[in-house]
Amino acid sequence: MNFQTKLRKEFMDFSIKLIFVVAFLFASVTVIVNLVNSNLNKNHNLASVNQSFLNLCDKIDLQIIAHNSDNEYLQAIQDNHVSSRLVSSTNYSFSRMINVRYSYNIYDLNSNPIYQETYHLLPRYTIYLNIINERIRNDSPIKYILYPSMKNNTASLIFYDGLYKDTNLIGFETYSIDINDLSYALLPPTGDYIITDRFDSIIATNNYKVLEKSLSFKYTKNYKVDGKNYHVTRSEKDFYTIYCLEKNISLQKSYLLVFSVLLVILVIVVAFSSNSVKKIAKMNAQSFESIIADTNIISVGELGHKINENLDGDFKSLAININKMLDKLNSEIKINKELSETNVIFEKRKLDAQFNPHFLYNSLETIRYSMMYDAEGTEKYILDLNAILRYSISNDINYSSVEDDLTYINKYLELYKYRFADKLTYSITTSDSMKDVLIPKLAIQPFVSNSIKYGFSDSLSVHINITAEILDNRCYIRVRDNRVSITDEIIKEINEICKNKKNPTNHIGVHNVLRRFMILYPDTELRVKRDGAGTVFEISFKKEAAKNV
Repeated sequence: MNFQTKLRKEFMDFSIKLIFVVAFLFASVTVIVNLVNSNLNKNHNLASVNQSFLNLCDKIDLQIIAHNSDNEYLQAIQDNHVSSRLVSSTNYSFSRMINVRYSYNIYDLNSNPIYQETYHLLPRYTIYLNIINERIRNDSPIKYILYPSMKNNTASLIFYDGLYKDTNLIGFETYSIDINDLSYALLPPTGDYIITDRFDSIIATNNYKVLEKSLSFKYTKNYKVDGKNYHVTRSEKDFYTIYCLEKNISLQKSYLLVFSVLLVILVIVVAFSSNSVKKIAKMNAQSFESIIADTNIISVGELGHKINENLDGDFKSLAININKMLDKLNSEIKINKELSETNVIFEKRKLDAQFNPHFLYNSLETIRYSMMYDAEGTEKYILDLNAILRYSISNDINYSSVEDDLTYINKYLELYKYRFADKLTYSITTSDSMKDVLIPKLAIQPFVSNSIKYGFSDSLSVHINITAEILDNRCYIRVRDNRVSITDEIIKEINEICKNKKNPTNHIGVHNVLRRFMILYPDTELRVKRDGAGTVFEISFKKEAAKNV
């Protein structure tokens, strides 16, 4: 079958199939629309919204329980002397966990403020405080109240509970959350949700337009606003109710119109396209077959072969562009081959160049002050600093043996020891089998620097232990310190970076260490773990896997 006949046959087959597809879709639309509308009540997230609201209440309850267990905090409240610093220290973790903005206030038994983050001068707010006070005294199970603000036409949901010292009520605290922030935190973006209290006042909603007329949707399963039909699903709890308003999907008329127009257009296209296809096929078949013949030659690897450009119309332009593309491709193949040979070198130098400028600044400051009282020590300090800098910027040295590199790490530590004296202690242990193993120069320096930087934030003294050994045919380099401030969350984050070999975080130093080792040892693994009262950064790799040396 030649090209012209095949093209006509393919077009007619496509047209017939398309007609059947359109007819099938047309018949299916009605069934789909009815099925979707009949199952709207299965698609809501009422349970998720309810769980989010309960989780918020639970988090606030746990924070209030924590305050009632803090004798220092309760004593400050009883003494009417609560500082912002004290509140910040007790609420810091809670503020990060709750994931919604709130205002925190403390009041005594007479509803007088002890600590306030928001100030309300209206008498009506005092009435609400008295209601809260009375509920707490009567041990009411309701732990929140809605306070409307006439000034900005919004409201706040106030969570509250009592503060007890030695089982005696000494006051109460409130957590005030704007309902706009509450809606953003609790309600999913899909669907229209409303949470109301037991008095039908709105606690949270993500569609105020639904409520412009009334709350009459609570009495029906179908609700109409601005010509749009909604299906209403509700979930009633002890002290609040959650509603989900879902739009009924009406697609029958629109799909009927669309498919009708589509069928008319399709019939017209089929009627007038047959002759056009014949004409186009006859005119372009020869040129098209010529291009196919030339591209078949190119496809087997003959990239130097050219497409015949002696063609008609757009096919000539196509042939010219293909030839230009082939010329560019051949040129880029040659360039990429050269770049691939130098890429590893550029990567090595880029990573080697990332030396901490703060170390240089601190070193120069140390030299400036030590020159006044210890000239001999300053001279040794300058010589060691000069040796380290010369070693770090040397382009002739990409990799060093473990023994040589740890010698410069020792000099690096001595510079810090000159500054911190007995407050900094360290030890370096290398097994004989590890001494000649090649590693990137000063690769573990970021770990040592971090141990010193963050170690002194935890303690008045820092001890660093560096070991290098081979176990089970695998090389291990470990940097231990007595740092305790690093959290489990940060350890998990760093280990995730090292596992995925990607760094979307700000742990640049750790990621660069891993990248530098992987250039030489692609199987390198980096882990962070706790070791007693300290932290261990561990690098491991197989000596036999070395490449790009």
